[in-house]
Amino acid sequence: MKDRTTFDRMFNEWYAQFVYFAYYFISDVEVCKDIVSDAFEYLWRNYDKIEEATAKTYLYTIIRTRCIDYLRKQNIHEEYVEFASRLTNKIIESGSQQTDTRISQIRKAMEKLTPYNCHILEACYIHNKKYKEVAEELNVSVAAIHKNIVKALRILREELGRKGNRDGL
Repeated sequence: MKDRTTFDRMFNEWYAQFVYFAYYFISDVEVCKDIVSDAFEYLWRNYDKIEEATAKTYLYTIIRTRCIDYLRKQNIHEEYVEFASRLTNKIIESGSQQTDTRISQIRKAMEKLTPYNCHILEACYIHNKKYKEVAEELNVSVAAIHKNIVKALRILREELGRKGNRDGL
């Protein structure tokens, strides 16, 4: 091509036409404008290698190729998002089912505890009270609370261990 004036004339004459052409592939005007601008930038960088007579066809080819590349990338991105969403849902469903199962097993195992042991265990582990607080409430020593916690946890481990082996957990 001859000079910058020729390039400017081509840009001014063809830009809107090329944006419309890109819009045929991609329904996002801003993306189309970016693709067309990139194509003109490529033409400018290779200005001395391209003849004016073939420049328009050359730009059509570049724009079509870049639109197709954009759509492929979008498709891959959408497929990845869909895959990640399905995987996350499966993990959440699986995790909540396992959690629900585990909670019901723990509740059944807690039925094996005495009401006193159950109260101490709930106070310490569910209500996050310190051994000292529970000891003061029940008017017993901290060592007694510790002893009851150890006993309750041992019973729970035994019960959950039996159910785990039986259920394949």
